[in-house]
Amino acid sequence: MARYKGASVLFLLYILLIFYLWTKTPELTTQRVEVAQEGEFETPGPLNPPPAVRARPPGPIHKQLLNVESSHASRQVVDTFQYKTLPDIPSWNRPPKEHVPEKTPLFIGFTRNWPLLQQCVLSYITAGWPAEDIYVVDNTGTMRSNFDSQPKITLQNPSYLNVDRLRNVFGVNVISTPTLLTFSQLQNFYIYTALENEWENYFWSHMDAIVLPDEDLTHAPLNQQRNPAISHKSLYMRAVDELRRTSDPNYAEGHDGWGIRFFEYDWLALNNVQSFVKMGGWDPLIGYYSADCDMYQRLQMAGILLDTAEAGWIMDVGRTIDLNLLFRRKYNPDMPPKTAADMNKLAEDKMGGEGFQHLIKLIQAEAEWKNNDPSARNHWQRRQLGGQGEPFHRDPRGFEQALEILIRSGDEIYSEKWGHMGCDLKESGLQLEDAWMVEHDWE
Repeated sequence: MARYKGASVLFLLYILLIFYLWTKTPELTTQRVEVAQEGEFETPGPLNPPPAVRARPPGPIHKQLLNVESSHASRQVVDTFQYKTLPDIPSWNRPPKEHVPEKTPLFIGFTRNWPLLQQCVLSYITAGWPAEDIYVVDNTGTMRSNFDSQPKITLQNPSYLNVDRLRNVFGVNVISTPTLLTFSQLQNFYIYTALENEWENYFWSHMDAIVLPDEDLTHAPLNQQRNPAISHKSLYMRAVDELRRTSDPNYAEGHDGWGIRFFEYDWLALNNVQSFVKMGGWDPLIGYYSADCDMYQRLQMAGILLDTAEAGWIMDVGRTIDLNLLFRRKYNPDMPPKTAADMNKLAEDKMGGEGFQHLIKLIQAEAEWKNNDPSARNHWQRRQLGGQGEPFHRDPRGFEQALEILIRSGDEIYSEKWGHMGCDLKESGLQLEDAWMVEHDWE
């Protein structure tokens, strides 16, 4: 009986609780509204629906890029040499009738931009370098596609190289790498080719360089100061003089031989083959911009002499000029000769005269444009954007982007190898045996 009585009490309490809540609910609601009206409490606004999840459509999503065939993205490349034969070289720069006793091979590596390579080659020829000593190295990675009797690669393709003109008009040699090589691998290819030909030394040049002899006898190079010359020599014969200096028994006294002669840094350089072989060549894992720091610093750590030299004007450019100017004739730019024979009929300009001064200023302006504007520094490498559908075509924008990634990777390998980010390895106290053995010095 007591159990039923307790249950009745609980039921009664439950009924009273419900009645209390029912009577108080309007009051509580009214208080909330009043508080909100007084600004002491803000009710949340309406809830926004969750954003719709956009499903990725099937297949690739293409980047929004400029049409590579549009005039905005790329101007059509024009071949800047129109003659079927080579005009005469300026009389004061002609190579000796009999070759000098020394072997003077000159490597010029080519990866892309035919007009710039052509300008470089012609500048060396007109500055006196024997054409038969020049070796253009096709490093396009197109597996000799440029060597076909009917080449399948055309002028708008970055990999285009006019092998027929180089050989049969300019008279230079053209050889090919087996595939596309990085900068350091290409340098090792030069060493390998020199060994195959039993060359003790070789010259090499950047393909975006343009050279001129010192016609007015006043040029002072970037890497050294000197008094004006007293008689003219072609750029080639000055380079031969610098090569002959290395034969002096006292030349590299106090060093373990010599390694490099720098003409305006390595825009043109003379290399001693055995010094590079002794050091194991270039590090192939450091592909691009840090590769020279690694190689040159290792040579210095080994006590091998690195020296400067002078031969004339050597400038780094990113665009082509009027190639007729290199032949140093008095001609009207508005009425250029139509043939090489017509060019040869024109009178020669005065050596070191107004024509030469105009040419120097023109090239200096091109060098300043390239080196003072960061966006123009490597503009020449992306100048040609055509060639779609041709063998070994590579998207030029993708090619450049991939190169930038490889460059950064090489920089990282270099800094890991030496624990140092700068090019001053020897000055920082590092030695050859420290490679891959030291902690980072920037942390």
